[in-house]
Amino acid sequence: MRSLRTCIILGILLVDSLFAFPDRDARGERIDNFVSLQSKISLSLTKRSYQSGERVPLTFTVTNTGKEVVRIFPSFDYRYSFQIIVKDENDRILTPIEDPEFPDPILKRRTTIVNLVGDENKEVSLHRNESFSKTIYLDEHYSFLPDQKFYVTGYFYPNYTEDKSAFLRSGNTVGFLFQNSKAERKETVTRQITENGGLSPEETIFLFLGAEMKKHWEYHFKWIDFSEYILAYDRYSSAYTEAGLGERETIIEDFKEYLTETPSGVLKYFKVMNVDYPSKRDARVQVYVERMMGRFKTRYEYIYTLRQEEGSRVGFWQIKNLLVKVKK
Repeated sequence: MRSLRTCIILGILLVDSLFAFPDRDARGERIDNFVSLQSKISLSLTKRSYQSGERVPLTFTVTNTGKEVVRIFPSFDYRYSFQIIVKDENDRILTPIEDPEFPDPILKRRTTIVNLVGDENKEVSLHRNESFSKTIYLDEHYSFLPDQKFYVTGYFYPNYTEDKSAFLRSGNTVGFLFQNSKAERKETVTRQITENGGLSPEETIFLFLGAEMKKHWEYHFKWIDFSEYILAYDRYSSAYTEAGLGERETIIEDFKEYLTETPSGVLKYFKVMNVDYPSKRDARVQVYVERMMGRFKTRYEYIYTLRQEEGSRVGFWQIKNLLVKVKK
C-alpha cells in the first residue's frame, strides 16, 4: 500500500515537471513562447551622431537570460528575423529605400545546428548568458535628412519561417543625430552668406586685423561686441561684470585704450588657417599670428568666436570671444 502511494506521488511530480516549461519540439515550432520567457533583445550604436558618408551600424543582440538552452532560427535573409522601425524627431516612420517584401515560402526543414558561426545561421543554440548579435547598416536602407534626430526600435522573430506571429520587441530604443559633413556644412553656410550679400567670417577677421596693422582703430573696433569680448581679458572682466550700467561704458573706453597700446606686441603678420561653423549663425576662425615685442618675435594661435547678427544687419559678423595660444 505504501509503495502504491509512493508511485502515485512520483507520478504527479513527474507530470508537473513535464509541464514546468512550454512545449517545444525538435524543430522549434513551439519554441517561440519559451524564447520570450527568458530572452532579451537590445540595440546599440557606436556613437550618438553621424555625418553623411559615414556608416551607421546598428547592433541587434539576443541574450539568453534564463537557465535553459534557447534555440532560435534566424532566416537567411536577416530582414525577416531582425526587423526595425525608424522614426524621426516628429515621430514619423521612415520608409526604407527598398521596402522588403516578406513572402511565405515553403522551405525545406533544416536540422543542421550551427552555433554562433557566420552571418547566415540555420539554427543557433544559446546557453545561459550567451548572446547572438547581428549588425545592420542603417545607411544602406534609409535616407536620412541632415540636422535631425532619429530613433530606432527593433523586433526579433525567433522562427520567422514557421511562425510569423511570435516576436520580441527590443527592451530599448536608440537614437542618433544625423548631420551633413563639415565640408558640406561650411559650403552651405558660405553660400547663404554670399546670397545674403554679407561678409564671411574670414573676411571679417581679415578686415579686423588689417585695421589693427594700419592702426585704424575705429574700423578695428566696429567688429567687436565689447559686452562679451571684454570678458576674455581677466584684467577687465571682473570689473565689468560687477559694474553698473553707467560704469560699464567707462570701463569699455578704458579697455579700448588698452588695446591700442598693443600689450602683446605689434602685429606683423597673420593668416586665417581654418573656419568652423558650430551652427548657421556661429563661427570659429583659427588664425596664425606673429607679433614683435621690441626685437623679439612671438607666434600665436588665435581662435575668434563670431556670431551673425539678425534683422537689418544680416550677414554682419561680430567678434564675441578670443582664445589665445602661444606657438612654440
